[in-house]
Amino acid sequence: MDKLQVSIKSGIEELGIFEKGNDAWVSSRDIAKLFDKEHFHVIRDIDEAILKLSIDFTKTNFGYSKYKDKSGKRNKEYLLNRKSFSLIAMGFTGKKAMDFKVAYIEAFETMHNVIDTRQLSKSGYKEMTSAISSKYNKDQKTFSTEADMINEIVLGMKAKDFRSVNNIDQNGNTRDSIVFKKLENLDKAQRLNAQLINSWIDLNTRKSIICDNFWRK
Repeated sequence: MDKLQVSIKSGIEELGIFEKGNDAWVSSRDIAKLFDKEHFHVIRDIDEAILKLSIDFTKTNFGYSKYKDKSGKRNKEYLLNRKSFSLIAMGFTGKKAMDFKVAYIEAFETMHNVIDTRQLSKSGYKEMTSAISSKYNKDQKTFSTEADMINEIVLGMKAKDFRSVNNIDQNGNTRDSIVFKKLENLDKAQRLNAQLINSWIDLNTRKSIICDNFWRK
């Protein structure tokens, strides 16, 4: 599993990890499936653990949800983040269980890196737009030109084309579909561009410098 190919939208599909509320989560159903356990056994273990935990820890690290089975019946499930998963998985034994525990812990770490990098990318974009506002015209075309330049260098296409290729509607966040390494480079490229703009370096020269550092890497 290559953590550099993980995006927030896809999560880590093999393990069922997904992003919600700037945290990484996994369903008790996916845990049961991958650890080869009955789901009601996993639910039982979680219920027993919750009885022994503080309310504050439970509220922060467990999510209660329901799902529909094939018959349409709504059944109970839990959502676990890295802390609650680690707590519950302590009781899973055997070589296979140990391998999956390691995989999950690494996957949670990767997803948190992606989420953190997305937040940094937003800050990097703000840094770039702030530099544009202070040094150049503030019209929309100027912002679009700069953003398109960065996206074409790092992603190989403009944002509107990236949306089309990845079936992202106008309300969707493009960053959620960008893999970790690209997201990281997007942030760095935006910050570099901001520094170059503040140094009054012209667009073509900035483009050349940024290409040398980030061209589709």
